[in-house]
Amino acid sequence: MSKYGSRKSIDLEWIERWARRVNEDRVMPKLGRFFNARFVLGVDDVDYLLHMREGKVAKISEGLEPSDFGYEFALRAPSSAWSKFSQKTPPPMFNDIWAMAHPLHKQLRIEGNQLTFWQNMRAMHWMLSLMREV
Repeated sequence: MSKYGSRKSIDLEWIERWARRVNEDRVMPKLGRFFNARFVLGVDDVDYLLHMREGKVAKISEGLEPSDFGYEFALRAPSSAWSKFSQKTPPPMFNDIWAMAHPLHKQLRIEGNQLTFWQNMRAMHWMLSLMREV
């Protein structure tokens, strides 16, 4: 086994556990008090639409319907990348979304409304780091 450990597949059940962890966090409501947006977390070919309200995950949908295309931004990566990113001690180049999105690594794509993404970057960074506790 790798010194970095291993993670089970990223599926709807895992996403829901992560959302519960985000909603239980005491810091997230302070960092994300203005984080009201819909964004997509893409894992392989499956998109999970997350509705954020004041720094809490209000709703999660698996797959996108035609009416869901009003989301602000999307973070898409292969399940292998999300699995490595969400390990307690991630391997190099998977320790941060910037490392995953680096042009030489190309594991993560950030798509959509960059303004909404950047306005909520600190809350997003904190929220994504909570993946390591699931």
